[in-house]
Amino acid sequence: MRKTGLYMLLAAAVFTMGGCGGTNKPASAENGGTETSIELSVFAGSIAENTPTGTGLKAMVDYINENGGGTLKATDYYDTALGDATSMVQGLQQGTIDIGVSGTAYFSGLVPEVEVFQLPFLFDNLEEARAAVDGEASEKIFETFAEKGIVGLAFWENGFRELSNNVRPVTTPADLNGIKMRTLPATVQVETWKALGALPTTIDASELYTALQQGTVSAEENPLHEIVSRKFYEVQPYITLTDHVYTPFMMGMSQKTWDKLSEQQKQVVMDAANAGKEAQRKANEEKTIEAKQVLLDNGCEIVENPDKEAFKEIAVTVWTVFTDENGTELLDIIRKN
Repeated sequence: MRKTGLYMLLAAAVFTMGGCGGTNKPASAENGGTETSIELSVFAGSIAENTPTGTGLKAMVDYINENGGGTLKATDYYDTALGDATSMVQGLQQGTIDIGVSGTAYFSGLVPEVEVFQLPFLFDNLEEARAAVDGEASEKIFETFAEKGIVGLAFWENGFRELSNNVRPVTTPADLNGIKMRTLPATVQVETWKALGALPTTIDASELYTALQQGTVSAEENPLHEIVSRKFYEVQPYITLTDHVYTPFMMGMSQKTWDKLSEQQKQVVMDAANAGKEAQRKANEEKTIEAKQVLLDNGCEIVENPDKEAFKEIAVTVWTVFTDENGTELLDIIRKN
């Protein structure tokens, strides 16, 4: 009877260890039993595999598997395999998802300050934007995320966002009047498009194509490579190169999983996040060039030189929506550097 009871206890322990989120396994013999073997879920929330983010995620997972010393095994997931972007953030907090990347808007419910990087017309080019998300402001933001149960690993990017619609070519803010538009789920973004004359609403990225197809909304804004990879051009013939917002993607890890790692394993994960960031940024630049040609080949009308100053003059007035709630410290750091 004693042996039977022992077997039952052992079986229960094995079952408990086989759950989701940083699965524990016996320590690897390669490191003398000093580290626990961990299986990591690495998720691109609502983002397809055939995107720059998919390229970066694959590079990150490969780095972990090649450099984890046999104690780390990572598996990549895309689209809605583990839920949508909103549920991914919840999963990171709960520890049911180990590592995840998505637009900062989906993290802003926890740390509103992260939206500082997406203030409209804050950056003139990629160099300025990347310097900001790799710098002092991001360190302060990651400190706040740590209090919410998420470890900030790195900021990746979705790039500069452009406008698409199926109503008319848009050259000035007046051309947006009355157009129903999907925007990011962040207050600053919603208020920006209201100020510019559109009728904004928030719809998850996984549902956007159907919403455009059915006329729930008539416009959206995304980087060119997203417009192509999600085939929005099939229902959005007018493209305007506004470069109105730079969208960083936040790569975060569940604090619950992070705490299971040794210092060496943590360093591997951090290095992997940066390796994935570099692969993603390179792919982003290449895909953006390719995407513009795909849009032209599919008959889209591209407004290449809209009146950006007219858009900017209105949009920057919305910065106060952010600064009134979060102060100017982060914005001042970005603009100073």
